[in-house]
Amino acid sequence: MMDTPSFWEEISFRIDAENLPIRADQIRERLRFFPAMVGSQTILEPLTVGLLWNQASHTGLLVWLAVLLLMHCAEMWSWWKYRSAVQTVEQCRMWSRAFNVFAGVVGLMWGTAVMYFFPVDLANQALFICVILGLSAGAVTMNPVYPPALYLFQSSILLPTIVRVAYEGDSVHWVLAAMLALFTFVAINSGRQLAKTFFISLSQRYENLFLVEQLTKEKSRAESANREKSRFLATASHDLRQPLQALMLFSDAIQEVAQEKETKQLSAQIGKSVNALVEMFDELLDVSRLEAGIVEVRWQNFELQPLLDRLYVDMAPLAQSKGLGFYMPVVDGVVYSDPFLLDRILRNLISNAIRYTDKGDVDVRCAPVVEGFRFAVIDTGIGIAPEALPHLFEEYYQVDNQHRNRRKGLGLGLSIVRRVEGLLGCKVEVKSEPGKGSEFSLVVQRGETEQLAQPFVITHSRHDLRGVAVALVEDDPDIRLLITGLMADWGCRVFAGELAEDVMREMDVAGLRPDLLVCDYRLPQGVTAVYVIERMRELWGNVPSLVLTGDTAAEVLQEIHASGAILLHKPIAPARLRTMMHFALHGEG
Repeated sequence: MMDTPSFWEEISFRIDAENLPIRADQIRERLRFFPAMVGSQTILEPLTVGLLWNQASHTGLLVWLAVLLLMHCAEMWSWWKYRSAVQTVEQCRMWSRAFNVFAGVVGLMWGTAVMYFFPVDLANQALFICVILGLSAGAVTMNPVYPPALYLFQSSILLPTIVRVAYEGDSVHWVLAAMLALFTFVAINSGRQLAKTFFISLSQRYENLFLVEQLTKEKSRAESANREKSRFLATASHDLRQPLQALMLFSDAIQEVAQEKETKQLSAQIGKSVNALVEMFDELLDVSRLEAGIVEVRWQNFELQPLLDRLYVDMAPLAQSKGLGFYMPVVDGVVYSDPFLLDRILRNLISNAIRYTDKGDVDVRCAPVVEGFRFAVIDTGIGIAPEALPHLFEEYYQVDNQHRNRRKGLGLGLSIVRRVEGLLGCKVEVKSEPGKGSEFSLVVQRGETEQLAQPFVITHSRHDLRGVAVALVEDDPDIRLLITGLMADWGCRVFAGELAEDVMREMDVAGLRPDLLVCDYRLPQGVTAVYVIERMRELWGNVPSLVLTGDTAAEVLQEIHASGAILLHKPIAPARLRTMMHFALHGEG
C-alpha cells in the first residue's frame, strides 16, 4: 500500500507509472461527478446575477456570466471528447492540468464577483455570502477525489470573501470575517480528510488486487506442480506395474510348482513381498480413482454380518501375528450404504489400528443409535498427539513414522477414508490420547429389511471359462505369454498379440468373434485400449471388455470408465482376473 501523501504531495498530484492506477481512478471519479458540478454551477450563476442585478453594473454582471458560461462549455466539450482518455500517464497528466485550469478560472471568476459585485446592504451581503458558502460546501463533497482542484477552488472563492468582508471595517464585519476564516479552515481540513480516506480506500483496493494476483499465481504454480506430480506418479506407476504384473504371475507359478520345503518357504516370502508392493500400489490407485471422480456409490440395503465376517477373516490373522486381541461384534442389522465402500472405510481403519498397536487389543464395536448404527474401531496403540490430529487425514501423513518404515504403508489409508466418507455422507470422528490408544467412529444409516439386497460377499471362486474366445492385446511379451498360458489352463481359446490388428486377423481367419476382450491400455504407436474397443465393437458389436493398466492419471481413468470397459489395475492376481472375466461375461462376481 502506498504511503498517505502529505499536503504538498496532494497539491502536486504527482503522476507516474508507479502510482498510475490510483491516480487514474481518482481522475475517473472526478470525471464521473463532472456533469453534476458544471450543471449545478450553470444553474447557480444566472440566479446570482439576478440577486446582484440591482446591486452592481449590469454590463459587468453580463460579462462575468458570459465568461463563466463559455468556460463551462469548454469544460463539457473536453469532458465529452476525452472522458475515456484516462489510460496512460500522459493522458492523466493532461486531465490534471485541465482540472487545475478549470477550477482556477471558475474560482477566480467567483472571487472577482465577490470583490467587485459585493452588495451594499447587509441583507444582500448575507445572501451572497450564503451562495459562496454553498459553493464551498459543494466543492468539499465533490472534489476530494482530486485534491488540487479542491484547494485551488476553495482558496479562490473563500480568501477574497474574507478580505472583502473585513474591508467593510466595522465590528460586525470583522466578526463575520473571523467566522468565514474558521469556516475556510474547517472546509479545507474536512476536504483533506475525505481526500485521504478516498486515497487509502483506493490504495487498499490495489493492494488487495495485488495480493489476489500473487495468490492466483501461487495457486497456479501449486496446481501446475500438482499436475506434474500426478503425471510423474502416473508414468512411474505404469512403468513399475508392468514388471510387477509379471513378477506376481511368476510368483504364483513358482508357488504352484514348488515341491521342496525350502523352495516353498522362499516362494511364500517372495509372494509376501509382492503382495506388500501390490498393497502400496492399490492405495495409490484408490486415491487416483477418487480424484478422477469415477467411483460411483451403489446404494443398497444389506445385512451387516456378512461384511463383518469378511473383515474378521481378513484382519484377524494380521492382529494375531502381532499378538493382539481382535474382537468383532455379531450384529443383527441392516444398513443403507455401499457395501464395498463401507468395507473400504472399516478395513482401512482396522488396518491402521493394527499397524499402530504393539500390545493390547483392537476392538471393533457396532451399536444401534437413533440415526442407524455406530461403528467404532478402538485400539490400545500409541495414540495421537493433539497437534497431529488436524493432519491425520492428509495424504502421506503418518504418526510416528519419520523414517518411513514400509511396514507402516504409505500414509494413504486415512486419506482414502476421508474421501470415501464424503461419498457416503458420513463423518469419521477421532478421539485419542497419546500412549493410551485411539477411537475412530462413524454412523451408518439404518436400512430397510423389506428392500434387502443380496448378501454382501466377495468371492474368489474358480469360475468356469471353458470355451470362451478371448482376444488378448498386450505389448509386453512376458505378460502376454503368462496370461495366455493362464487363460488356456482355464479352458479359454486365446488369440493374443501385440497389436489389435494381428489379433483381429487371427480371429477372422478362425471364423470367430471374441466373447471377451482383454487389453492393455497403452499399446505401441500411441494406440490405447479405448481405440481397440471401438474397432472391435465396430466389427463385432458390443464385446465385453477388460482394460489392464498401470496408469493412475485421472484423465486416463475417466476415459476408460466412459468407454464402458471394466478397469483392472496391474498387477492383478490370476484369481482376480478370472473372477472379473466371469463378471464381464455374466454380470456376476
